[in-house]
Amino acid sequence: SEQSGSYVVDSGRLRGGQSKSSDHIDRSLFLQYDYAHNRGTDAPPSASAVTANWGWTGRYFDDNSAPSRGYGLALEMAAGYTLTGQQLPFTRTYARFLGVLPLGAADDKNARARRSRLQMRLEAGAVAAKDSAQIPSTLMFLTGGDTTVRGYSYKQIGTVRADGKTVSGRYLGVASLEWQRPFVYKDKLTEWESVVFVDAGAVADKPGELKPKVGVGVGARWRSPIGPVQADLAYGVDSKKFRLHFRLGFTF
Repeated sequence: SEQSGSYVVDSGRLRGGQSKSSDHIDRSLFLQYDYAHNRGTDAPPSASAVTANWGWTGRYFDDNSAPSRGYGLALEMAAGYTLTGQQLPFTRTYARFLGVLPLGAADDKNARARRSRLQMRLEAGAVAAKDSAQIPSTLMFLTGGDTTVRGYSYKQIGTVRADGKTVSGRYLGVASLEWQRPFVYKDKLTEWESVVFVDAGAVADKPGELKPKVGVGVGARWRSPIGPVQADLAYGVDSKKFRLHFRLGFTF
């Protein structure tokens, strides 16, 4: 069980296939069965589906655990049928990108390490199906949280129904821009960095209804012996609330 918008979802997943991984590229091809039951007042109906899936992830960073330059790209594609209610075909497409760009010129290793950086993160997803198709909520989209739209709680940005309840939606868009600046003390590079960021994300059942919710904030990064530690204070422009976010490590 996990919180999914305004509801708690009990879900199950069975997967069978093959995957190959390397330092830079992961590939996967598999069949998957999904079941999702939302709990709560006026919750969306239970749904199940079977899909054929393909996934590819490429990482081209200078350091996969704490990158200072480079980019990563991930693609997911699925085609399947709903098994609950009327059996209907649908497709699911998802992509994400993360790029880290050093700013300014540098002639030596020490100067390069001191450069500030811009980090750009993009996400997009779409589920294409008839309006009547009962698709498991775990195959649709929600966003918000430490690694998506800061200033909002985990998976709390979704499609808002007429009764004010938030549910998963068929289309997703997320964008983030972050300025990272290494901290220098007494002319020595430290293990600390400061960041300033703006995040925006939207979920809807139709592309034309995507209305981004924005979070802005500041944060600190510490290169600890066990990996990067991140702490961010973000303000949700739509929720009008501050939220503190913590994260240990970097993954893509």
